[in-house]
Amino acid sequence: MNAEEQQSIFKEMGVKTFYIGKSLDDSQRATIISQGTENVLHDIFMNPETKPIVESLGHVYAGTKITRWIS
Repeated sequence: MNAEEQQSIFKEMGVKTFYIGKSLDDSQRATIISQGTENVLHDIFMNPETKPIVESLGHVYAGTKITRWIS
């Protein structure tokens, strides 16, 4: 998530990352808090057509939990 390529993509999408925290018990797990237009990230992560692109950037879907919040 901190990779320059990933952050560049997020910037183009208008997504701002507020927090990235790595698990102390499992370095492959993280919590990420970001903000963007409604459903922009949800739609990308949940769309089967974009899954290969997301995985090519290093995302591991196993164990992923995506939640949406509004202010």
